Amino acid sequence: MGFLEEIVRAVREEVARPSYLAELPAVGPAARPSLRAAVERDTARGAVLVEYKRASPGRPDPVLPARSVPEFVESVRRAGVTGYSCLATRSRFDGSPADVAELARSSDRPLLFKDFVVDPRQVEAARRAGASAVLLIARLGREGHLEHSLAELSRAAHEAGLEVLLEFHGKAELSEAAGVAADMYGVNVRDLDTLRLERETAGTTIAGARDRGFRPLLGLSGVEGPEDADRFWRAGVDGILVGTAVARASDPAAFLDTLRAARSRGPR
Repeated sequence: MGFLEEIVRAVREEVARPSYLAELPAVGPAARPSLRAAVERDTARGAVLVEYKRASPGRPDPVLPARSVPEFVESVRRAGVTGYSCLATRSRFDGSPADVAELARSSDRPLLFKDFVVDPRQVEAARRAGASAVLLIARLGREGHLEHSLAELSRAAHEAGLEVLLEFHGKAELSEAAGVAADMYGVNVRDLDTLRLERETAGTTIAGARDRGFRPLLGLSGVEGPEDADRFWRAGVDGILVGTAVARASDPAAFLDTLRAARSRGPR
């Protein structure tokens, strides 16, 4: 069993539990700032989303340095980040919708609910937690992991007042965007089945996404330093998402500054 099948099975079990929504308020915030608008505003200088996560399963040492949500927000505040992402996946990532809710309370920046979304209950969790947007993964639709289609999940998100970030890895997945009302798009360098970083595959997918006019377009995962950020900027993305490297940085804000500095060498 590959990682993706394993994690989807675990997520289904978690979401099916009656207690799944128990830690969240019955009614979330009336409104959250738009993640799309924030990315578009910061495109010229390079939009940067930072991710709160406790573990990184694709690494030999998956457990990340412990920071509370408020400590994390404070550690990156000086960098003027575009927005946040927060892992809501319990299995292998040790995340939860409650982490998303705490992050929403700790910052007024836009917030992405990041999970392997297979069920409308996760969309409801994102709404209650106060997220601005929810991640949908094209590969889940392409490989038949979904009982509710990507189009149905995107409609549920919009009905809940959430934006949709649609993620691809391989170029063949771009066709899954048909019928999906996505507000933003992203290309994940990491193969979610093997957890390997496949930069050449991602580069081809980014080029294909740009050819189709998929914007705003984000580079997701695999940013360990300025060289990786520079690779994304040169490929023509509007923004990047950074997680593990920020968690491991001794000075997260200074680290994030080095990623934006590389933006001047990329196409605009």
